[in-house]
Amino acid sequence: MSDTTIAEENAPNCAVCDESIVDLPTDRVIATTADGEVSYKHFCSASCESSYHT
Repeated sequence: MSDTTIAEENAPNCAVCDESIVDLPTDRVIATTADGEVSYKHFCSASCESSYHT
């Protein structure tokens, strides 16, 4: 874990609500692989992650 805040222009956006994830302690990341490529889905909260899976 880092204490550094990500600059908004470099921050990922939530895959569900599109909120910029700058300094949220509730953020979650899921990594998946397909054909040797890694892709990341970022979520601003557990509720957005749950919405993505349903």
